[in-house]
Amino acid sequence: MDVLRKSPGKLYLHVADILRQRLRSGALSPGDRLKPISELAEEFKVATVTIRQAVAILEDEGRLMRQQGAGTFVTDSVASEDTFAVGLDWPELLDMVTKTDPRLIEKRENVELKMGDLKGGQAADSYVFLRRVNALKGLDCLVADAYIASDIYAKCPERFDHETIIPVIESLPDVTIAKCHQTLTIGQADMDKASLLGLPLSAPLGDIRRILTDPAGRILYFNDVSYRGDMVKFEISLDLTADQAEEPTLRS
Repeated sequence: MDVLRKSPGKLYLHVADILRQRLRSGALSPGDRLKPISELAEEFKVATVTIRQAVAILEDEGRLMRQQGAGTFVTDSVASEDTFAVGLDWPELLDMVTKTDPRLIEKRENVELKMGDLKGGQAADSYVFLRRVNALKGLDCLVADAYIASDIYAKCPERFDHETIIPVIESLPDVTIAKCHQTLTIGQADMDKASLLGLPLSAPLGDIRRILTDPAGRILYFNDVSYRGDMVKFEISLDLTADQAEEPTLRS
């Protein structure tokens, strides 16, 4: 496991990530007993204190539970869904964004939107900027930088500060969302995001940029979201039945 020592960031965070992946993959199932600390330390070639720190993180997340005199066991919580499927339609998107609990950490008003490619949308006169960290089942899982058109934000500022933003916009009776554009890229955690999410420096992130426009093309909402890379999955189903049902046509 020399690769652990060569990787940037703290060793115990890397070990916690590896154990977390084993839980998600099913290599460790609910009820399974975790290897003793000494055996894990030997496997990862790290000190026992490093393993204890990693295990403590998973205990805090509710994935592991220590039983006095018996060992540490995998809890039933790992069987529940704790990933984000990048939705290709509006209901899937709403399901994705409403799974977490937001926490406001920065707010600025009268901000200009200077983000380069706006996918054909036109920026409003000014925006309210909100930076938030969202948690899923108690685990900080994403950092979101949101820009909300100032006139939209003014309709219900308290809700925008503390609730999931897209459903709030959709609930406004005099506001129409005509288009939502999403771009998914794979990035790495910088010092700021690594610190906010408790990740090693350069840990993978799933970066999603969302742009919501009204029928006139004005950008109501611009959002850059960085999800933990181990919690994002891209799902797409291809329905081939329609093509297969059609008889081939021969043309001369």
